[in-house]
Amino acid sequence: MTRSRLILLAVLFLLPFLVLIGVGSYHLWDTGYLWVWWPLLAVFGLTYFLAWRWTRGRGLPPTAPPPPGYWTDRDTAAWQKVDAKAKSFEAVTLDQISNAKHYTDLALDLAAQVGAVYNPDSEDPFDNLTLPEVLACVELAAADLDGMVRKYVPGVHLLRIRDTKRAQKAYGWYKSTQDVYWAGAAVFDPISTGLRYLASRGGLGTLMDRIQSNLLLWFHTAFIHQFGRYLIELNSGRLKVGVKRYREILAQHDVPPAGENTPVADAPGSPGVGEPGASATPKPITIAVLGPVKAGKSSTVNALLGRQAAAVDRLPVAGGTRYDLVLPGGQPVSLLDTSGYGQAGADEKEFAAAVEASRDADLILLVTPATVPGRQADVDLLDRLREWFGGKPHLKLPPVVAVVNQVDLLSPKAEWAPPYDWKAGTRPKEANIRECVAAVREQVGGRVTDVVPVCAREGETWGVGDGLVPAVAAHLDHARGSSVLRAFEAAGSERPVGKVIDQIGNVAQVALGALGNLFKKK
Repeated sequence: MTRSRLILLAVLFLLPFLVLIGVGSYHLWDTGYLWVWWPLLAVFGLTYFLAWRWTRGRGLPPTAPPPPGYWTDRDTAAWQKVDAKAKSFEAVTLDQISNAKHYTDLALDLAAQVGAVYNPDSEDPFDNLTLPEVLACVELAAADLDGMVRKYVPGVHLLRIRDTKRAQKAYGWYKSTQDVYWAGAAVFDPISTGLRYLASRGGLGTLMDRIQSNLLLWFHTAFIHQFGRYLIELNSGRLKVGVKRYREILAQHDVPPAGENTPVADAPGSPGVGEPGASATPKPITIAVLGPVKAGKSSTVNALLGRQAAAVDRLPVAGGTRYDLVLPGGQPVSLLDTSGYGQAGADEKEFAAAVEASRDADLILLVTPATVPGRQADVDLLDRLREWFGGKPHLKLPPVVAVVNQVDLLSPKAEWAPPYDWKAGTRPKEANIRECVAAVREQVGGRVTDVVPVCAREGETWGVGDGLVPAVAAHLDHARGSSVLRAFEAAGSERPVGKVIDQIGNVAQVALGALGNLFKKK
């Protein structure tokens, strides 16, 4: 390109801006508002400063909600792999974000890492999966990413793939035009242009590149998080129920979908929360009441039923009795009162009953007497339950709340004048209750999530309505997690042979239809 043509291009490019700046400045000077330039420059400076500060680090908005409460320890370990993979990308280029092979390579690598957590001895992460499960994973992840892109990318529904490629080329042309501008300006004022060029490259130009890099990295991170999340659901076996049933189970247990942009109500065939006819009644929470004999398990259940005055029925079941009640706020609860175990510890039959009750439970109340100093039987039971659930990685031990019953029998026994401020009170009974709770915490350690003192004796109840009930309510979200896992397990093992028969029937129906059409043609 000749010098004259370079000058002509520079003039044509600069002329509109120079005219607008000149006309605007004259108008402001003529009307006495030339001072407006200074606040405008201040706003520009503040904008640059904030953008520079906010784009220095990763500082990306969250691309995935926290792991759901029903995830097991193994699921959480797999999520750490996913999050580490997302954080391993410090920057993403336009070429990567528009290259389909980059996504396939990334997905396969992520699938291998997540699969290794669940099947460490398998060479191929897909060996233990079925085709419908893999397709369900792809469908769910694609649905969430589609919702996110539609929400945050203006005009995306109008853009074709070739349009994004053209935009990439246009950005390259823009950079070339900038070079032409700087070259043309350098002809007229080389020193000033050089200084402005350096300021632009080190200032605004770098800032715009940072903003672009942050946006690209945000979408890239969202892809890894969403796809990794469903890889965990896939390898855990929860997607064997299919997309529709998967969404239904989450909706029934009030678990929000993984992507904020794919509400269950939008899923075809799912009973979304806002769908007409969908039930607004919360799913009942099952609470297993465990503990040694004579600890006051039944009296604790009776105290809960009496305080709530909402007993519906009493149904004898294997190993105990089931009661139904409703907590304040409308949460239905099913209480399972078990037969208990001896002070020497649970034998095999008693432990089997505790396992059965715990497996069906969303929350465990371990009732222990306040007047018994040793709790080795309780500790042994909790350790055996933890070991049993540890061998079932698709399940997890429900949260356990220790209920210290019979605190009315603590010294001084003759003094029983509730209410008591056992946390901060100074009366002898209050101090002894506080010491008893501290002793129980030390004995059971991290095996329980809370310790609540109560007196469940009929006519003398204390600590139930204002202590135990709030403790139960505080664990509802955690309890629902155990309920979700049981629902997935039940749905996944539902009619395994029947499903095969249905599939054979479907294939036979298609084959007979094709055979009938063949004879019709003849």
